[in-house]
Amino acid sequence: MALDALVNARGSAFLHTDPLRFPRRYIAPHDREAVALLAALFAYGNVKAMGDFLERLLSPLGAHPAAALASGRLPAEPPPYRFQRGEDVRALLAGVGRTLRRHGTLEACFESVRGEPEERLEAFARALRGACRRASPGLDHLLPLPSAGSACKRWRMFLRWVVRPDDGLDLGLWTCLTPAQLLIPVDVHVARLARALGLTRRATPDARFAAEATAALARFCPTDPTRYDFALARLGIAKECRGRRVERLCRACSLRPHCALAGR
Repeated sequence: MALDALVNARGSAFLHTDPLRFPRRYIAPHDREAVALLAALFAYGNVKAMGDFLERLLSPLGAHPAAALASGRLPAEPPPYRFQRGEDVRALLAGVGRTLRRHGTLEACFESVRGEPEERLEAFARALRGACRRASPGLDHLLPLPSAGSACKRWRMFLRWVVRPDDGLDLGLWTCLTPAQLLIPVDVHVARLARALGLTRRATPDARFAAEATAALARFCPTDPTRYDFALARLGIAKECRGRRVERLCRACSLRPHCALAGR
């Protein structure tokens, strides 16, 4: 199948193009979990600027960032990033540290609420907001509430990273959810291809868009529909798909027979 072939062609060799490379630097599961959360939450904007910011953010936390956060050993002046001031970043780090002190792991915090996955994600986002002990537009942007109806791409990305099994990309850290319960993270690249491949007819990349696209992908892999996310996003990030017909690119694309863009 074309999607499976794409996944096989866009695997761990492309890790350097993704913020997932940051948690992959660590060995201990607690450290990977904490860094995965930070890397996912700040995974927006210019790729280079985001990477440079995460380097500056993580460096002061040392070789064991989860322990540093839990003990309150935070950088005195964390760098700002786009919509977040330095004080927002520090509040987030402190909030993650408080959460780790209270629950031991982020998974334990997520598990502390019973219910459907979306209810638990909502409670998790609210718990982190509360742990930050600061209200600001920057933190609201960083910790969106799924109940607001957006696609919550960065939350979906974090869950994909920690729930899907370790395949050289995703980390396989959590057991409280199964891959079948995940929704695909919808960025601009995935949204464009989801429409072009007929995974959804929705125009707005919101929560319903993510749900419809995931349901369509589940027809190909019911137990793990988000396995296609990394490979689909790579097409746009690597500029192998421009969102319009470019003959030399479309000709080389394994999705061409199924893509509305290739026929335009």
